Amino acid sequence: MAGKKDSNRLPSEPEILRGHTVSDGEAALRSSRGVLKGASPVAAADQTMFQVKELLLSSLPDGEGALRQAILARLESNPSLVARHFGEPRTLLRSFLERTLAGGEALADLVRDADARWGRMYDEKPRFERAGEAPAPDDPYTREGVRRALEHLLRHLSPGD
Repeated sequence: MAGKKDSNRLPSEPEILRGHTVSDGEAALRSSRGVLKGASPVAAADQTMFQVKELLLSSLPDGEGALRQAILARLESNPSLVARHFGEPRTLLRSFLERTLAGGEALADLVRDADARWGRMYDEKPRFERAGEAPAPDDPYTREGVRRALEHLLRHLSPGD
């Protein structure tokens, strides 16, 4: 029995590779083992945006979802702002919210964008607010409602939180 070959033993890597020719790509792959050890293969900007999305999902009151999409689209279209806050999703979002809430036109543009997205999502006519008129009673995104939602999110992102 001691002289018998163990049939349950798996061959080792050198035994498997004996006689195997290695392509340039395979050689490069083997030589790069461990290069990403401890690092993420996802780009820093993508990681930051993923974390922002998670913050929006968990902290922004937005049952319809169009406001979240509008915020994400605006952040993604501003790579310099995202670059200034790599790895700091709360700071990135806080900076965006403060600028949006500080300027009347920035908030109005965000509300229009959310209304338009809502219309596309639900195949409905958007309920755009008109200056000097009360918003439609079924408008899911009014300036005042979006302002309150953004202020709620900003409080949630405060440094003491």
